[in-house]
Amino acid sequence: MPQSDQESASVMHAHRIIEDAWEELRRSPSVQQQLGIVPARLPSISLEEAQRRSEVGHSLLKRLDALQSASLPHDLALTLRLVRFRAGMWARESDWYWLVVDPLGAGFFGLFAPTAYCGGFLLHTLHDQFAAFRFAEAGDADRYLALIADYARLIDEFTARTLGQAKRGIRMPAVQVRQARELLSRFKSGARRVLAVDEARTQGSSSRRLSDEVARRVEQAVEPAFDRAISALSDDYLAQAPERVGMSQYQSGEEVYAELVKLNTTLALSPEEVHAEGHRRMEEIETSMELIRSERGFRQDKAGFLAQLKQDVRWRASTVEGVQGVFQRYMDRLNVRFDEYFPRRPKAPCRTAALPQSLEGSMTFGYYDAPQRGRLEGIYLFNAKNLTNQSLFNVAALTYHELLPGHHLHLSTQQENEALHPFRTFSSVNAYNEGWAEYAATLAGEMGLYEVPEERYGRLVMDAFLTSRLVVDTGMNALGWSLAQAREYMREHSGMTEVEILTETVRYSCDIPAQALAYKLGDAKIFALRDRMSAALGPAFTIKDFHEAVLGPGAMPFPELEWHVEHEIETRKARRLSDQPGVGLGGRVSPG
Repeated sequence: MPQSDQESASVMHAHRIIEDAWEELRRSPSVQQQLGIVPARLPSISLEEAQRRSEVGHSLLKRLDALQSASLPHDLALTLRLVRFRAGMWARESDWYWLVVDPLGAGFFGLFAPTAYCGGFLLHTLHDQFAAFRFAEAGDADRYLALIADYARLIDEFTARTLGQAKRGIRMPAVQVRQARELLSRFKSGARRVLAVDEARTQGSSSRRLSDEVARRVEQAVEPAFDRAISALSDDYLAQAPERVGMSQYQSGEEVYAELVKLNTTLALSPEEVHAEGHRRMEEIETSMELIRSERGFRQDKAGFLAQLKQDVRWRASTVEGVQGVFQRYMDRLNVRFDEYFPRRPKAPCRTAALPQSLEGSMTFGYYDAPQRGRLEGIYLFNAKNLTNQSLFNVAALTYHELLPGHHLHLSTQQENEALHPFRTFSSVNAYNEGWAEYAATLAGEMGLYEVPEERYGRLVMDAFLTSRLVVDTGMNALGWSLAQAREYMREHSGMTEVEILTETVRYSCDIPAQALAYKLGDAKIFALRDRMSAALGPAFTIKDFHEAVLGPGAMPFPELEWHVEHEIETRKARRLSDQPGVGLGGRVSPG
C-alpha cells in the first residue's frame, strides 16, 4: 500500500478506536451527569459488568498495538495515548473486582461499595440524575418508575459484593463498618425525598397517581434494598471485622495497591518511594511554617499558634452564608490578577453551596462538581457542619484549589474547548486533576493572593495536610501502619481537626486507597514541566503560554502531558526561528 494510503488507513483506524472508547466512556455516570443524560438503566457494579468492561479494555489495547501510529498528527496521537491509559484501566477491572471497584467509571477505585467516596459518591450522582428527569413524553412516567426499580437492584449489588467479599476473607475494618451503616441509613431515610416527583415536574392530571406510585415503590423496593445492605453489615459481620486497616491485609492487596499508586499518580513510583518523599517534603513545609510562627512570636509553639488562630473571630463564620462570603472574598481577590496569568477565562461561572447532609459525616471538606447540561456553573459543595465550627484561615488555599484557578478553571475550559474530541472533553485523570488544583493553590502564592501571614500559614497547613497523605496512605496500605499510628502522625503534622483526621484516615485505608497521592506528586510534576519549558525557551517563555500548553489538551497522564509539552516547546522554537529576519518560506522548520 502506498505511504499516503497507509497513513489514511491509520487515521481512519485511529478514529474508529477513539469512537469506540468514547462509546464506553459515555456509560460512566459522571459523564452522563455532565451531558445531562438520564439513562434508560442505572449503572451496575456487578462482576459481570466488570468482566464486560475488561473485555472492552483488552480489545482496545489489542487494536492500539496493531495501529501504525508513528505518522499520525500530534493531536490524534495524543488522544490515542489517553485511550490507551483508559483502556488499561478498564482491562484490570475483572481481575481486581473483589478488592476494588470503580462505580463511577472514572478511575476512582474503592475497596467497599457502601462508603462515602465509592458507592456514596455514585448514589449522590444518581440522585442528581433523578432530579434532572423531565416528564416530557408519553411513557416517561413508566421509565421513571423503572429507574426506581433499577435503583433497588443497584443497592442489592452493593449487598451482593459486600457478602461476596466476606466469603473471600475481605471484610471492612470495624471502623468502616460503623461509618457504612450510618451512610446507608442516611441514604435510606432520604430516599423518599430525593426520588419523589412533585406536581410541578409532571404538569399532568395523573401527577398525583405517579407521586403515590413512586412513594409505594420506594417503600416496597428501595427501602427494603437498603435494609438488606445494612443487614449485610450485621453485628456478626462486625464481630468478624478486622481492627487492622489497609489493603496489604487482604490477599493480593499489596500488589494491587502498588498498581493503584502508579494508576493514581501516573508515575513509576513504589509505595516506599512515595512514603519517603512525603517525609522529605514535610520537613520543608515545617521549616516554612516555623518562619511564619516566628513572625507572630510562636516559633516552637505550633499548638499555641493554631489555638490562637482557631479562636480569632477574623477567621470564623457561624453560618453557611458566612462561609460562602469567605470563599467569595478570595475569588474577588483573584479576579483582579487572573488575566496576567491565564490566556482565557472559563465561560461557566462558579459558586459554593452546602454539601448534602447524607455525606457530611464521611467527607472532610467536600468536593467540586463540574458544570453540566441544565446547570452551566461549577459548584464547590463544602461541609457546612465542619466549616461553620472551625477556623477558616485555610479557606483561601481551599478556594484556589477547588474553584479558580484550580478545578473550575481546568474542568470548565476542558468542557468548553470545542477542538477536543468528546473522549478528551469528558475524560478525568486523577493525577492531572488534583495535581493541577494543587499547582493552582501554590501559584496563588506566587500571585500574592495570600496577603497576610495567617493566610500563608493556612496554605502551608493545607500543604502539610495533603503531604501527610503521602505518608499515611502508603503507611496504612503497604507498610503495616495502624490506624492509630496514622492518626497520631496527622495530629502531629497536618494541622487538621480531630474530626477531619478521623474521617480522612478511614478514607485512605478503607475507601479509596492511593487516590490521595495524586495531589502533592501531581503539582510537583507540573512545576517540573514549567521549569523545563522555561529553561528551553529562555526569554521567550511566558507563564500564560505554559498554562495554555498544560490546560489546552485537557486532563492527561503525566507521561503524555510531558510528551505534549515537549512538542509545544519544539513548536514555539520553530515558530521563533521562522520569524527571524532573513528566514524565508524555504527555511521554515516544520513544527511536526
